[in-house]
Amino acid sequence: MLNKIMRLFRALRPRPLALSAALCLAAAPVGAERQMLGDEATPSRYEIAITPDADAGTFTGTVQITLETHQALSAITLNALDLDIQSAAIDGSRASVSLDPDAQTVTLTQGREIRAGRHRLNIAYSGRIYDEAYGLFRVAYDTPQGSRRMLATQFEPGDARRFAPMWDQPNKRAVFALTVTIPSGEQAVSNMPIARSQRLSGGRTRIAFEPSPSMPSYLLFLGVGDYERISTDVDGVALSVVTRRGESEKGREALNAGVESLRYFTEYFGVPYPLPKLDMIAVPGAGGFGAMENWGAILYFDQYLLLDAGSSESDRQNVFGIVAHEIAHQWFGNLVTMAWWDDLWLNEGFASWMATKAADALHPDWSPWMSVFPDRNSAMELDARAGTHPVVQEVNTIEQANLAFDDITYDKGQAVIRMLEAYIGEDAFRAGIRAYIRARTYGNAATDDLWQALQAASDKPILDVARAYTLQPGFPVIRVSASACGPGAAAPPRVTLAQERFAADDTARTSEVWTTPISAQRIGGRTRVEATAPAAPAFTLEAPIDGCGPLIVNAGQAAFFRTLYAPTDLAQITRTFASLQAIDQLGILSDYWAFGRASAAPLTNYLDLTAALPADADPNVAMQVAGALQTLARLNRGRMSEAAFNAYVRGALSPMFARVGWDPKGGEAANDAILRDALIRVLGRLGDPQIIAEARRRVSSEAALPGAIRDAAFRVVGAHATTADYDALRTRAAAETNFIEQRRIYGYLAEARDPGLAQRTLAMLLTEQAPRPLRPGILTAVAVEHPALAWAFLRDNRAVIDGWLDPLRRLEYAPGVAAFSADAQTAAELAAYAEAFPANARQAADGARAAILARARLVETEMPAVDAWLARRAAQTSEVDAQR
Repeated sequence: MLNKIMRLFRALRPRPLALSAALCLAAAPVGAERQMLGDEATPSRYEIAITPDADAGTFTGTVQITLETHQALSAITLNALDLDIQSAAIDGSRASVSLDPDAQTVTLTQGREIRAGRHRLNIAYSGRIYDEAYGLFRVAYDTPQGSRRMLATQFEPGDARRFAPMWDQPNKRAVFALTVTIPSGEQAVSNMPIARSQRLSGGRTRIAFEPSPSMPSYLLFLGVGDYERISTDVDGVALSVVTRRGESEKGREALNAGVESLRYFTEYFGVPYPLPKLDMIAVPGAGGFGAMENWGAILYFDQYLLLDAGSSESDRQNVFGIVAHEIAHQWFGNLVTMAWWDDLWLNEGFASWMATKAADALHPDWSPWMSVFPDRNSAMELDARAGTHPVVQEVNTIEQANLAFDDITYDKGQAVIRMLEAYIGEDAFRAGIRAYIRARTYGNAATDDLWQALQAASDKPILDVARAYTLQPGFPVIRVSASACGPGAAAPPRVTLAQERFAADDTARTSEVWTTPISAQRIGGRTRVEATAPAAPAFTLEAPIDGCGPLIVNAGQAAFFRTLYAPTDLAQITRTFASLQAIDQLGILSDYWAFGRASAAPLTNYLDLTAALPADADPNVAMQVAGALQTLARLNRGRMSEAAFNAYVRGALSPMFARVGWDPKGGEAANDAILRDALIRVLGRLGDPQIIAEARRRVSSEAALPGAIRDAAFRVVGAHATTADYDALRTRAAAETNFIEQRRIYGYLAEARDPGLAQRTLAMLLTEQAPRPLRPGILTAVAVEHPALAWAFLRDNRAVIDGWLDPLRRLEYAPGVAAFSADAQTAAELAAYAEAFPANARQAADGARAAILARARLVETEMPAVDAWLARRAAQTSEVDAQR
């Protein structure tokens, strides 16, 4: 599953200092019982037939389950939720039914013992069709001919039980044979091709699909709608993009990405894609996720699969990354599945890593490993404060499973895999992955199964590294002793590396240590030293001696730690910063940005590094700087230095923008287009009069507004909207029938810096004008510029807003909105708000509360030093000007 947009200017995206809406996974209460069905029964086949009524929001269904009981039983218990059971039978004999909504189970009994062996259950039932994206859900969308509905399913982690009674957990793999009866004017799609179709009376059609391979319940899919498709054959696999009628050509680039990804992963894993077809289904709407890897029938919300004339280069790269992520799951997650949600990262961390690896192989000009650096940073920021958890985590309840789809699972998981591959080498790593896949095909696995396969392929202590980084929370900061030449002295041949857990608050000041791969190279040197730092507080590194420059530790930035240099070395690094490799510039900037906000080093160290960058800095480096400076500008709002700081940032970023300009240049790098979009947004938000004027000019004449800059220009206009601008955008949104464009326009409305217009946007959310699936995102977007207004609105309309949220968002949404604040009063109100949360979800609110207080401390402790730094810079500039 893709639970967040993979890139979308992550460095520039609005994010609280906790850097995740999914701020943490709550630990289970001591003694909590795992909500997991036992091993006394194993299903092997489900035959499910349903008839949905989209208008009524209900469906009827029957299921026949073939299973094996491994001992004599008095009852058979399986999962069911929000289902009404009309009848049930075991081996043809009537069974009594007992539903337990709290346990989400149904128990069947016959008043006599059920022998061990093969059995058949038959259950007739009815259920709900939801308006949010879980279970079987419906989405309304507009067309020139009027409103239409589409049905789809979303079952991960625990919502297949809303579709049919079943063993709804990942270690209970079975074959699924699905039949659906629908209006004859619509089409249906599922995991497998259609086996047969029969016209019925009353304008209905019954469609039966071929049986699936053995798979976990959460991968089952059904979609119903007025579809069209574009298709191609990929080495015998029928690959298609399936959309609502009239939209299929917008999926052409996604189809091409699918072709590239299928071929790349087939070769990488050494195992062919095992199904006869792979559909990528676009659904208008939004939810707590972006896409879902249902085997053979991947679900995407429109904006993550389709591209139109308003799409940017970032959108195009995102589509490739999201398609690759979901197709990687067809092996890592579907063919081999984690045994339980404790090991969710085996699915999500690996799919994230494989998507980036595929992009690096197929589109190296995108610099994919640099592009995902913001994801690595977000995981580190969460991992350094209250509310983090190990990559391999204890999950006992469905609430905890829903909260597990966070930055640690996805982004730390990806970063750890990247580190391990760099450590043992690409060839050995792939050999281990192939062995793991072959050994576990059509089965389940745990994290240690993977480590054992990788260890067998390598002579390095991968188990020590892997377990240190996945079984304990946090990560190290490595302090490097002075390593450059001193006055009249050669560079030291040995350098001391000291490690401790990096901490952004007191809860993270614990004693963990890590076995860590080290890669080090001197500035100006050619020799790179590889070593393994033991799990000890200090380590002596045999340093290269080819030069006098400081030693860059974590050269290439493949390892998951932060590096703090001795002050004398940092001064030299800053002086020669422009000459470093771009990936090392990005890593050092990220480290010192984190140090400054955690008071581990002066924040002005980071500002010194940014000032050393040239105008032609790598786009990913420039975007990191732009995002960080914009964050500081937000935190500085309302202080006496606001105008001076904003002017400084505009002056620092303007040379970078002058290089790329408003219009694309022939032969420019793809990432220059993304940088152009980013700088227009940031400079516009910070009040650059030329950017604002040009954005208004281009928006007023859309012929001068190509897709590459369209979204950025509209966002600038939205941020500085007058009442007339706002009204025009709102009218346009109401008239728009293209869901992707409609989503963009509501985003522009949410950008408004005028508090009065922000209030109007919030009030609109309580009307029918704003599409229901977009409302949570609009409210979050308002919170970026108006955290107090957004929090007050959420607090005062709690019951209504809870009704907008699917299970993946329900327990994390309010903390995510609140965390944009820097007000201690909001932190206190959030604590009170979370008292109604289940006990195993309150730590999310605790994490958000810590983030709010951290923002407040940053303003109080670091911004005065930034003011002094800014004053010194101004004085130096004046002195230089006077000398001229």
